[in-house]
Amino acid sequence: MLGKLLKYEWRGLRMPFIILLIVLASTTVLTCSVILTINPKYDETVTWFSTMALMLSIFLYYFGFIGCIIGIVLVVAIRFYKTCYTDQGYLTHTLPVSTKQLLSAKILAAFVTELLMILAIAASVVIIIQVTVHHVISFFPDYSYDEFTRMFMRELSYVFQDFKDELGISFGLYIVYWIIILLVSMFSNIVTIFGCVSLGQLYAKHRVIGAILAYFAQLFIMRILSYFASLPMYSRILTSDYNSDVTFFSLVSPTMTLTLILTILMAVAMYFVNLHMMTKRLNLE
Repeated sequence: MLGKLLKYEWRGLRMPFIILLIVLASTTVLTCSVILTINPKYDETVTWFSTMALMLSIFLYYFGFIGCIIGIVLVVAIRFYKTCYTDQGYLTHTLPVSTKQLLSAKILAAFVTELLMILAIAASVVIIIQVTVHHVISFFPDYSYDEFTRMFMRELSYVFQDFKDELGISFGLYIVYWIIILLVSMFSNIVTIFGCVSLGQLYAKHRVIGAILAYFAQLFIMRILSYFASLPMYSRILTSDYNSDVTFFSLVSPTMTLTLILTILMAVAMYFVNLHMMTKRLNLE
């Protein structure tokens, strides 16, 4: 049954997701096209116009980039609200599934959709970088892309060698650490947003405003908790115990881990808020 629920959720998220992908692809293609028009052999007037066009395309790409990140969050939040707390909720809550299954399907579908968007954005950034590098190298006939790749990998190997000495952790483990933080934070953020939407239903006549207020309230609470979580790090910096033997990662990782734990605890609390509101306090429009 969970598979059928996920399929149903994907059908509702698919079209907005595709639209956001089209926006991202369009701004990526535009930026790459403008990059390819720049040629230092042109006169100053043409070069000036090409540079201005590049700045404008990067500006548009930036807004497309931000729009996709914010847009996908709004899409999953609005769908959760409409399918659970509006007239569509009459159909949703009559499905032969438990509230836990329904909520789990919505959280997983939202998480996968946001993850796909993050991967699409990462791919677009890589494409733009690759187009830029190939185009710049094309102005140097005696310098090939393979040579650039070999030089880049050689310099990168030096960075990897010094990385552990400087930060106190290998580059591979550092990347894994940040990937785990990203995935857990994304998942927790989705549950928290859904919880804020559910809390907004306590305001019968102003549900959307109530959800927004709940979201900013939890942000305020998390800021305060994060500040207290970072106090040990600040005190360690200011005390005499902090010396050159302390690595950057050993200094910041306890605070980052504690902040992540607080985020998870907030998400757990919001998960039970969702269950409570969807079972005990359900009030459809």
